[in-house]
Amino acid sequence: MIKSMTGFGRKEASIGNKKITIEMKSVNHRYFETVFKMPKELLVLEDRLKKILQNYVKRGKIDIFITIEANETNQLIGINWNLAAQYIQLIKEFMEKFHLPGSVEVRDILSIPGLISNSVELTDLEDWKQDFLDLFEQTCRVLFAMRQVEGNTLMKDFSSRLNYINEVLKKVEAKAPTVIEEYREKLQARINEWLNGVVEIDEARLLNEVAFFTDKANIDEEVTRLKSHIDQFRLNLTIDEPVGRKLDFLVQEMNREANTIGSKANNLELSQYVIEIKSELEKIREQVQNVE
Repeated sequence: MIKSMTGFGRKEASIGNKKITIEMKSVNHRYFETVFKMPKELLVLEDRLKKILQNYVKRGKIDIFITIEANETNQLIGINWNLAAQYIQLIKEFMEKFHLPGSVEVRDILSIPGLISNSVELTDLEDWKQDFLDLFEQTCRVLFAMRQVEGNTLMKDFSSRLNYINEVLKKVEAKAPTVIEEYREKLQARINEWLNGVVEIDEARLLNEVAFFTDKANIDEEVTRLKSHIDQFRLNLTIDEPVGRKLDFLVQEMNREANTIGSKANNLELSQYVIEIKSELEKIREQVQNVE
């Protein structure tokens, strides 16, 4: 079954004295790409996390957000002393340069962004690493499940549009033979008008002209190939592997056949049918970009 490249997964859990939250957001992308936003202490696990994720996602861009909060017993509050010293020095120089009265207040220093840090001690990674990896895999499963649900929605949409295209193709097949007869009648009427009944029409030559038109306007092969591409598209919808690129190729081929039918049509009604087919194919093509 096809899967969408669009999805979201979120899990959180208390592990030891830490609260860990993992969020994953995926969008369509030509290849498999990950962007991790997590504490630097977890960077040593990045390759392992990618391998776990690749068991569930084969294609798409995935943003992974990992936050770790601590309870009061494991919470570290610190001051960036270098930053504080630089600010104090700059404030003093500013006041001296412009001869400003007053002094540097403590509350002004403490309000400096980034001066006070509220962090969590992560030096005990080995103690909770496996629990964290398990939580990460659970989040992957949530993301995978949503991509499956989205994929099922896409599959229903594809099936509906392909059914409609097949119905239009039936109309094309029914109309195509009448186009030849209509051409023959129009050609004979035009010749009669030109000759005004003075010269008898050469039936053999008329038939040759009609045969030439028939060969030029024949769309049987294009219709057959278009039907074959539709069958291949349907088959790929049921395969349990990434098929997004195959589907994209098949849509291009279907569109190519539809264009050829349109160029051969030489009939207003057939041209209208081709427009309907191409309209549905364009909608399918847009949705295929989200298929893994």
